[in-house]
Amino acid sequence: MRAKLFATIALIGIGAAGYTLLPYTPVPGYFNDFTSRVSALAGFGAENIRKRVLPDLEAELSNADLAIGAPVFVRVFNADRDIEVWLKANNRYRLFTRYNFCDADAITHASDGDGNSTGADSATIGNAADLGVYHVTRDDLSPNSPYHLEIALTPLTSGSPEEMAEQAQTGQPALRGNCEGTGGIALENGDIEPVYMLIDTALRAGQAQVPVHVFEKRQNMDDAVTLTEDAFASVPAPGLYDVYAAFERTRIPPEVQKTDGRYQVN
Repeated sequence: MRAKLFATIALIGIGAAGYTLLPYTPVPGYFNDFTSRVSALAGFGAENIRKRVLPDLEAELSNADLAIGAPVFVRVFNADRDIEVWLKANNRYRLFTRYNFCDADAITHASDGDGNSTGADSATIGNAADLGVYHVTRDDLSPNSPYHLEIALTPLTSGSPEEMAEQAQTGQPALRGNCEGTGGIALENGDIEPVYMLIDTALRAGQAQVPVHVFEKRQNMDDAVTLTEDAFASVPAPGLYDVYAAFERTRIPPEVQKTDGRYQVN
């Protein structure tokens, strides 16, 4: 009897200690990541947004002779501070709409542990993503994000150990709502909601991944010199404007690979 009592007290003590120490272990993070992935796959986290946004979005698409669930392509222009959303119609893609980045004054910047602004570095946060070719899959959608909605951008890599290690250290840029500017592109909630829904429905309809191309600015296709390698020698993404030119010519997102740090159109 006494042994059972001691055992019960010991179990209670261990349980209490475990409960107290739980926030300081990796378990909550694993649990949150798991539930976020389940929500993203099932669509639970975005269900209320879906019901509110989809009717008007479907009507807008119908007026433009486009359809919900059609394959999506996204282009980002840092200098112009906007993104383009293209949808497939027949064999080519058509521009559906553009959304602007949040105004600089509206962006919520990063803060230190005391809630103070991080200073000069925060002035550029949320205004751009690194130039390059990215894609979005179902795993990159976060309907339960603290930024309202979040769309992570997975970069195309050549698969070299050095590039993979650099990617792991820098993390993924993202499109984020709430005008939250830490680590990506800040959008108003009313803008990221239709972007999220279009990407989500396209992926649910069978698109394997949504390509996202990030450029510095739009180019004049009538001036071939602007698209030469020499004209963009300082751009840290060799071959990227060959990708730009390929879509401008065909209105079909090109198949791209990356070899030795350079983008190549297949």
